[in-house]
Amino acid sequence: MKPKTEEYIFYQGEKFQVEFYFNEKGEIPAKELIESLSSNKVIVKLAGFVKLIADEGMLYDEQKFRIVDQKEKIYEFKPGRYRFFNFFYTGGKIIIMNGYLKKSQKVDKKALKRAIRLRKDYIERIKGGEYYGK
Repeated sequence: MKPKTEEYIFYQGEKFQVEFYFNEKGEIPAKELIESLSSNKVIVKLAGFVKLIADEGMLYDEQKFRIVDQKEKIYEFKPGRYRFFNFFYTGGKIIIMNGYLKKSQKVDKKALKRAIRLRKDYIERIKGGEYYGK
């Protein structure tokens, strides 16, 4: 079940359209995490990073955005202590998949494995013509 366009498109910039990944049930993991937060500070910071990268094309500040998996080409937005995994896709898209609250110096391996799985699911469903529907 595909969510409404306005539910999964986070921001349309000059260079990129930033979207939230949604699964086959229409659930949007990263957005659900954002909506569960009690502080707006994380949301405002994330929105600022997203706007900057979507409008300018890249964000060269490892304190805010960095690659975490070279092989799978997975990046993370870093608003405060939260991390939001994402990747670049053909056609000028950045897909934000999932996120977590950082509790140690290292990347959460379980959350990263989930991001890799979600990325593969997105690509398979896009290639099969099932993701956005007809």
